[in-house]
Amino acid sequence: MTTPAGTRRRRGRASHFGDNPPKTGPERSRRAEPGPSKDLVEAFVQRTGRALTRIAERMPRDRLLAAVGASTDTDVLFSSLRDAAAIGAEILPDKPNPLTEAFLRGSEMKREMLKAEGGALSAQQLADHLGITPQGLGRKRERNQVFWLDVGDGYVYPAFQIGKSGLLRGISEVLDAFSVEDPWMRVNFMLTGDARLGGKRPIDLLRKGKIDEVVAAAAAYGEHGAA
Repeated sequence: MTTPAGTRRRRGRASHFGDNPPKTGPERSRRAEPGPSKDLVEAFVQRTGRALTRIAERMPRDRLLAAVGASTDTDVLFSSLRDAAAIGAEILPDKPNPLTEAFLRGSEMKREMLKAEGGALSAQQLADHLGITPQGLGRKRERNQVFWLDVGDGYVYPAFQIGKSGLLRGISEVLDAFSVEDPWMRVNFMLTGDARLGGKRPIDLLRKGKIDEVVAAAAAYGEHGAA
């Protein structure tokens, strides 16, 4: 399988995905788009601020305290938005938008995947572990030899695929077996219990050297009716 041609021009992301600003370097290039104007930013902040105020006024005190105590500003936002979808505190106070709920669930699942099993590594971090350059890692990504995730303006690499020296044994075979091309679905497969594996997570079995079993499950993943 090949990475969609439209994504190949991007280079590896050189920082963690989260609240920290990305580093700049030869392995990553910014898109040539104009930045938002000051008045546009202010309008966005004002509108979202009013929405968040309505959400906070309707949240139970214990949930509000938990949200405020989150480790990052981004986690505070996501926690409050989850409650907004649950209590209908946003645009339509009496009926949350199903599309909004679905979007929030999907966003939260992606955030959890980015934090699971050691989190996500930058191109530089994984390249250093493999003893190659970020450009070399980019070629591995394009050749379907490494798990990766597109986070909007670059790439990050799940840490679960790291072995004691290089990549975990079997990673390449599993990637070759997939019929699905969506990188998030592939990572979700590795981190979620699979019926074909007795409910066990593929990543746990791969660490035990059960490559053939994981490869067979990966080949069936995404098929109609597959677990």
